[in-house]
Amino acid sequence: MTRDAPASRPRPCSDPRYGLAPGGHASLSAWATQVEAILATTAPDDIPERVSDTLIPLLARSDLLLPAQRETGSTRYRKHCLYADPDGRFTLLALIWLPGQGTVVHGHTAWCSVGVFEGRATVVCYDCRETADGTHEADETSHTEHGPGARCAVRPGLGDVHRIYNGTGETMITLHAYGCDLVENPDAINLYVTLSS
Repeated sequence: MTRDAPASRPRPCSDPRYGLAPGGHASLSAWATQVEAILATTAPDDIPERVSDTLIPLLARSDLLLPAQRETGSTRYRKHCLYADPDGRFTLLALIWLPGQGTVVHGHTAWCSVGVFEGRATVVCYDCRETADGTHEADETSHTEHGPGARCAVRPGLGDVHRIYNGTGETMITLHAYGCDLVENPDAINLYVTLSS
């Protein structure tokens, strides 16, 4: 006697939250086509850098975001999904940061490409090691500020541990392309680092 397979989760393409966000800019569809081609033809280690290059025209479009996609969060930076790949391979988010808002020290569970859309982002990078008790030691290796148009690529794991924050008095906006499905849980990309006391 065979058991019926459990009902599988619907494919992302059947969910209206996938694809271009309602009212989203047409250039995002062209961007997604570029990323699909990169994923089909590029070695995994080279994907973050290649996708980073695709952000250049988006970062130059002052009309890219709808007013609703610029809304802020009072207690932490706010994430807005701009595009979610119907096959769940990648997601593009706009992050809106009020003055003083930032991340904790973290790595990523998948590749990431980031660009500064408006304002100035401060990025602190770390050399991170896991200790015998399962916590981490992190030594700061760089502390840099990046203006509009600046881009960077992050590989998964503990090799590119960092934190980002808005150290200015103005709102900051960054675009983040991630190599995973973040529709259900936008924080699933973060690999949290537990620092030793």
